[in-house]
Amino acid sequence: ALVSSWKKGDTMPFIFDTVWDLIKLADHLTQRDDVDPSRIGITGESLGGMHAWFGAAADTRYSVVVPIIGVQGFRWAIEHDMWQARVDSLKAVFEEAKTDLGKSVINKEVVEKVWDRIAPGLASHFDSPYTVPAIALRPLLILNGEKDPRCPRSGLELPESRVRKAYEKANSAENFKLVAEPGIGHQMTPLMVKQASEWFDQHLNP
Repeated sequence: ALVSSWKKGDTMPFIFDTVWDLIKLADHLTQRDDVDPSRIGITGESLGGMHAWFGAAADTRYSVVVPIIGVQGFRWAIEHDMWQARVDSLKAVFEEAKTDLGKSVINKEVVEKVWDRIAPGLASHFDSPYTVPAIALRPLLILNGEKDPRCPRSGLELPESRVRKAYEKANSAENFKLVAEPGIGHQMTPLMVKQASEWFDQHLNP
């Protein structure tokens, strides 16, 4: 699907199409008699963490948000030459783009062109410094690994700063937390599951 998106530009299967599905899911959930529309949480792991992040940024009906090992800075990764681990997780589309662009290796130019094609704006105005703050002031817990090569901790400094300022300005700093588990790479741990569960219990229980 990603290769087809690169070739044809007819769909956006990386993140954006799923976010549209999540908006339609919120439509469904808020119409159900057995759902409290004010208490809908969203979480996910890795790609699912990206979906939770972007879904909540796009739709305020997701009132409590816990993206797990998914939040990253796409532009930061390009500018700091830290894009390799993420690209390796989606290698086929980047290999195809490399060939189409006449490059001998996957480089920053290839990476940027792929993001612009399959998810326009991902490395610019939809990147984490702009979309994570859109979740404020809803309860937001970001869980990452300290040594995650796909979601480098340094790439989160700008969005974290912007988000923290928004919560502090509204006197609700307790509704935002970012935890980078020491020594952990790109993996979801039992501690992350526990922290996510406790966050939902704290903010979704009536």
